[in-house]
Amino acid sequence: MTSAPIIKRLKGGRVECTVTYTETEVAPAEEKALHELSRNIEIQGFRKGNAPMDKVREKVNSDKLFQQTIHHLLPTTFEKIVETENIKPIIHPRVEAVSKSPLTVKIIFIEKPEVKLKGIDKIKIEKKEPKAEEKEVQKMIDYILSKHRTVTPVDRVAQSGDEITMDFWGSDKEGKEIDGIRTEGHVVEIGSKVLIPGFEDALIGMKKGEEKEFTLTFPEKYHAEQLQNQPVTFHVTVKDIAEVKMPELTDEFAQKELQSKDVADFKKQIEDSMLQQEITLEHQRRERILMDEIAKCTSVDLSQELIDEETKQMVGEFSQQLQQQGMTIESWMTHSGKTADQLMDEMKEQSITRLKLRLGMQKLIEEKKMDISDEEMDMVIEDFLAQATPDQKVEVEAAYKKGAQAYEQLKWQKNVEKALAEMLK
Repeated sequence: MTSAPIIKRLKGGRVECTVTYTETEVAPAEEKALHELSRNIEIQGFRKGNAPMDKVREKVNSDKLFQQTIHHLLPTTFEKIVETENIKPIIHPRVEAVSKSPLTVKIIFIEKPEVKLKGIDKIKIEKKEPKAEEKEVQKMIDYILSKHRTVTPVDRVAQSGDEITMDFWGSDKEGKEIDGIRTEGHVVEIGSKVLIPGFEDALIGMKKGEEKEFTLTFPEKYHAEQLQNQPVTFHVTVKDIAEVKMPELTDEFAQKELQSKDVADFKKQIEDSMLQQEITLEHQRRERILMDEIAKCTSVDLSQELIDEETKQMVGEFSQQLQQQGMTIESWMTHSGKTADQLMDEMKEQSITRLKLRLGMQKLIEEKKMDISDEEMDMVIEDFLAQATPDQKVEVEAAYKKGAQAYEQLKWQKNVEKALAEMLK
């Protein structure tokens, strides 16, 4: 370079470097770029890739040549600037061409921005006492018993509690069939309150093979908007009636079917399981609120480049999640009714929150000196590898050596868990 790069340290951890190259530096990089581009250029009288460089230069796209030349110059430039200026980039630098002659580029490095925590010690998260509500426990017991119910076809009129198999369709005020309602072989238990209010009650007293019409008004908050508050006449044909019997919960039944010593033991298992679930949910609730509060207490000037990089990563993660569900972003947008711009705006907002939380957590761990020790990490790794098979252990052991990426990711996770646990005491 003819002169030292012009360095400007800006807000948000941005380091702007303007670099001007000499012709001596550009020439070999351009020559290398020409050779690479010549492989795809056909010149009459010469085999592809073997034409003289002056002939290639006449045919090659000047913009492509310029871009490829910069591409060859940058690695050494990055290395020199980072070392000389003691820059510690946290994402890949952005490059912008300024001029072709002399060849000048602007490089934007992004360092970790300055982070301040305000009011972090004032955070108090309300703690609720987790309880297994008696009503919810009974619901779970009823649900488990329902798995052991018996369903017996009967030749009588339908009663509350019976299981009905039916065909039905719906018509509007003018008697025209409404699309999307016609159903065949639909099974419902009278009294389950699965269907709209009044429907199951109207089935009581019907016989197998009987047809019946009745008009009901759909609820105001029904999921299909076109049916909300609308009167619909249902045309029902009962195909089958079956009597449903729930098992009696006895000590014998608990031993035989529920792997419990007796009824009391079965109920205690349900209560303990539901209480543990409530404890977990309460912990997750408090943890979510705490993380929101940490993000709010984090003051940091985020560069647009850092936000863009985080947003790009989040879009990639979202796309991967959709692929696991057999969907694409395009099909998701069609289903959700959202545009690409709306999705990006949402992702951008989420990325800002995620960055603030991550940077805030780093600052918190640093200030509170909560960093997990090497000895603690040795125990974590030992427990982690103990769950692997011998073959798996051989594959992953090297990745979890101190300093390796997987090791550092796991250490960060454990640091966060430790910091959150300390603050939730």
